[in-house]
Amino acid sequence: MSTKSALNLGNQNLGPSVASPFWVRPASNKDKAKKVFKQIWKWTKILIFIFFMTMGLWGCFQTMWDGTITTNATIGGGLEFGFPLGQTGDWRYDLSGSMGSQYHVFSQWTMSYGPFYGLFVFPGAALVLNLMYAIRNWWGGLNALLAIFILLLIIRIISITITLRSTLQNERMTEVQGKIAEINAKYKDLKDMASKQKKQQETMELYKKYNIKPFAAFEQMFITLPIFLIVYRVVTICRPLKATNLFTIWNFGLTPLSTIFGSNFANTHPANGPMGWTYIFFLLIVIPAQFFSMILPQRWAKKRNRNAMAISAKGGGRQNKMKIFQYVFAGVMALIVAFSAVGVGVYWFLNSLFSIGQSYVLHKLILRNRQKGGHLEDRLKSLGI
Repeated sequence: MSTKSALNLGNQNLGPSVASPFWVRPASNKDKAKKVFKQIWKWTKILIFIFFMTMGLWGCFQTMWDGTITTNATIGGGLEFGFPLGQTGDWRYDLSGSMGSQYHVFSQWTMSYGPFYGLFVFPGAALVLNLMYAIRNWWGGLNALLAIFILLLIIRIISITITLRSTLQNERMTEVQGKIAEINAKYKDLKDMASKQKKQQETMELYKKYNIKPFAAFEQMFITLPIFLIVYRVVTICRPLKATNLFTIWNFGLTPLSTIFGSNFANTHPANGPMGWTYIFFLLIVIPAQFFSMILPQRWAKKRNRNAMAISAKGGGRQNKMKIFQYVFAGVMALIVAFSAVGVGVYWFLNSLFSIGQSYVLHKLILRNRQKGGHLEDRLKSLGI
């Protein structure tokens, strides 16, 4: 046989009869099914995020061009959700019979106000309405407080996976700050394109090793926007909430700033109208709670990762940027609470307490698992979180 023939024979396809080397494990049906499932789950999450963001933006922009959903703190004004006229005989729960140009009723499921109201606002408003009516004889608007609490609890349970993912991503980012600082120092004086690419490659390999997804922190934002809009609309259109006078001093339908600077600031009795000075105390309760809900989780995370932050040359700068962002965000939230209805402020206060409690429990669980030699992050990862 000639050399050329031998070469041609060596290049021929030997077919499936040639077995793979023993160190190469053939892919099983289970592995293939797992890979397909991961892809399906990945695209399902993407579609869910897109849907929620679309609904959130829909609800946000709808307020600009749809006059039927106008917000009005006055009973019998704007869009109101309640029972049909005459169903209960209580003016706080039954919608009025007169239909003015600035008054629109929302008493049953309908898509006439759009998918945001039909699919999201209606279930929340129906829950709050029925809960408040079931315990309508409770003193001082405590039925409204409990109804908002139950609504918030359900929302937090539904979104707990997103919240945990965001918290754990921040945890992992803090843990690798020292290694990121080493990479930055390694390529500090190298400005050529090849060095920049290599730096980016090493950083991405580090993220992959610690299962860090840089954009995972934005997942919570994608869910927070529509949730805030849902609760905001539930609070501002639900007729019994607009009629609630919490502890006989704080009207759910009024805004703190307009009441503080109103003509009744010095009023000392609620029978003569809103007592403006009491809303100062309302802001002094709600705004600090929101501030602490952002600061305390960061402090607990810093305690858990003191070593990682100590060896990080960039740790101080990153923490300063985070603090600046927190202060700006706290200021924006303070303005939103001050210019929104009291009911919205009550929601933010309860939400802040939930955030503080959840962060503290997670902080304790992570510390306990580390003391036992385990990692809560790995356990949650095995569950797909």
